[in-house]
Amino acid sequence: MFKRKTALILAFVFVLGFVLPVGIQAADDVKVLHKFTFDSEETLGGTFTVASGSEMERVTGFGQGDDSALKVTKNTATGYNSGANAVRLTLAEPLIPGARYNVSAWFYIPAEGNEGKDTLRGPGFVLNEAYDEALGVAKFPLNNDATTIKTGEWVEVNSTFDYINPVSSFDFRFYSNDAPTHPDVWYLDNVTVSQVGEWAEPKVPKWDLTLPSLKEAFEDYFLIGNATNPRQVRNAENSAMFKHHYNVITADNDLKPLSIARNKGSYNFSNADALINWAEENDVKFVGHTLVWHEQSADWLTIAEDGEPVTREEAKTNLEEYISTVAGRYAGRVYAWDVVNEAFTSSVGGVPVDWKTALRTQDSQTQNKPSWYRAYDNGADRSKGESGADFIYDAFVFARLADPDALLLYNDFNETEEGKREAMALMAEDLNAQWKDDDRNTEPDRLLIEGLGMQAHYWTNSLHPAGVDLTIQRFIQAGVMVSITELDIPLGAWRNWGEPTDENLQKQADLYKGVFEVLMKHAEHIDRVTFWGKADEQSWRSQGAPLLFDKYFDAKPAFWSIMELINPPEPPDENGNENGEPAENGTSSENGAPPVNNLEPTDHTWVIVIGIVGGAVVMGGLGAIGAFVMKKKKP
Repeated sequence: MFKRKTALILAFVFVLGFVLPVGIQAADDVKVLHKFTFDSEETLGGTFTVASGSEMERVTGFGQGDDSALKVTKNTATGYNSGANAVRLTLAEPLIPGARYNVSAWFYIPAEGNEGKDTLRGPGFVLNEAYDEALGVAKFPLNNDATTIKTGEWVEVNSTFDYINPVSSFDFRFYSNDAPTHPDVWYLDNVTVSQVGEWAEPKVPKWDLTLPSLKEAFEDYFLIGNATNPRQVRNAENSAMFKHHYNVITADNDLKPLSIARNKGSYNFSNADALINWAEENDVKFVGHTLVWHEQSADWLTIAEDGEPVTREEAKTNLEEYISTVAGRYAGRVYAWDVVNEAFTSSVGGVPVDWKTALRTQDSQTQNKPSWYRAYDNGADRSKGESGADFIYDAFVFARLADPDALLLYNDFNETEEGKREAMALMAEDLNAQWKDDDRNTEPDRLLIEGLGMQAHYWTNSLHPAGVDLTIQRFIQAGVMVSITELDIPLGAWRNWGEPTDENLQKQADLYKGVFEVLMKHAEHIDRVTFWGKADEQSWRSQGAPLLFDKYFDAKPAFWSIMELINPPEPPDENGNENGEPAENGTSSENGAPPVNNLEPTDHTWVIVIGIVGGAVVMGGLGAIGAFVMKKKKP
């Protein structure tokens, strides 16, 4: 619930300006559409509101280059959730697709009121309340998680974007959800919204359901899945696309603890129910993600009222209550649970002998916030071999008891790193051995941790399919199944995005092909391959164009590269013709028309799907027409 409040205060502060990268070139035609300096009450005019976690007031005698600004103060009784403390600008008329837009806003954090906080994280804005970015990139700047702001200086957030939907609101906020890096008091000033360049009729994204189906192409190898949310499956076109390409879905955010039970004893299953109901109605398997995670976790599970960890006994009680309630509600309806997510540190330096030494305790990613590890360690009896690591075993046991038919997985990233994959494998081996002697085990031949999930968040600049192969081999050695749970391969490297040039897109395609070659080789040990996002614009890493479909939902070279593994090109005949048959004039076509059994033409950029004839997908371009027939691996 957003609200308004006005007041006056006086302050005189010397400030320094710092500007983040600007996406406007000097030659661009920039037209200012809206500018807000907060120099009068009328300037607000009901346009700016504040979320329920904070209070908002207009102040004078202080500002960025002027003497007025908007002051935001967090309520003492509320948490530090980013969206719950945002200031929203609602436009009287939305920005329409077809042009690029620029937003500039200045943020300031005073030292007074933010004692003990020197450097804070990620000032920025979100389009259309789309914190989940389900309909495309909506969080700016693009490197929001890496931006910081110090107390006592003004910082400009300046980003240029285009968006495939009308933009009606901007949420000005801080990226962090944690007290140490989120301000209690802050100022906003000089908000400007501009159009960059001329407007042009936008291309409307549309799914092409005449493309060959991913799930059908790989049906003899493994399940093919994707992540989604209720808003996406309620859309008829998205729903049809899911049913065409995928036979398993993962809840991207709606089954995380913070979404399900923000407060103790209060559970909200509406979104989760909608997803699993859709999956059952459409004969699609459902993956629950995730029961235990240090991020997006409800505070009551591990944090006491004084901000310290709850005791080991309380944590275990809370863990059992939560898992029994959530997994128990969907017992028999879930294909697999990501029971524990990312319990190990981001990077495991060496190869561990004891997997427990590689666990995440209170590293930088938790911002020293009480975690499951710290809570379980609070009261652990060392003489009995107890430690903070025990929450992992308990979580799997509680999940098995609550939903005995579901496949239980541990899920993590950077899994191709040697130390990380060894820690994951050792953990599975150790806890599965412990389960064999557990009195609660009624199926002695069944593993407790049945699979290890490889998130597979890779980069084109650093991915080596051979590393994927080594990780799968080690997990097979551990005796478990392997799931590829969140696959994407953006262009470039971490915090250094690549441009979608033909060369880079082909490199991406080659890497997707290399990864799928490895997966197909180990198919009997792999139950599913799930992509994390449908199209580039809908990805959490969208700035790196990481997926098989572009922002207009067109198939990219990466899509055709993995399809080619199912129907590889035939070798040239003795005359050099790729399809083994001469062209009409007895030679190969000059424009490189795809041969009849070749799934991927020589030049992806001119392929247009025309239709389906007799079970074959017919393609044409540059005056040429060709076709291919899907070939499948025989059982």
